[in-house]
Amino acid sequence: MAFRVLMAQKIAKEKGYSDVLYLDAVHKKYLEEVSSCNIFVVKGNVISTPAVKGTILPGITRKSIIDVALSKGFQVEERLVSVDELLEADEVFCTGTAVVVVEYAGNKGVGVVSQQLYTSLTSLQMGQAEDWLGWTVQLS
Repeated sequence: MAFRVLMAQKIAKEKGYSDVLYLDAVHKKYLEEVSSCNIFVVKGNVISTPAVKGTILPGITRKSIIDVALSKGFQVEERLVSVDELLEADEVFCTGTAVVVVEYAGNKGVGVVSQQLYTSLTSLQMGQAEDWLGWTVQLS
């Protein structure tokens, strides 16, 4: 599996693309992942991401972003997300351990939602913000 991912990335980069977006194998229209990252689509106050079923990685950064988004008042939907929704989104971003949050801005500039979620998550991780989610444990 890892070889196929690396090969797809190599071919995409040779053709001038920056990454690979994987779709479901059955309908070929629902988002799965971007390379080794989870994908999120923002429309208004709703953040949608493919549900963790079958081939979707249950990433810890994915879960953390969902928790932060919910705590910030966003509605989060884990469901089938179509390519059409991606094309009509206000923002699209991906999450992963190495990248935390990466936004695919296109022509729309830097996304307010993805930037807010990135800042909130990294502030919690670095101890720069009060841990309102109860993630940190003080060791003596």
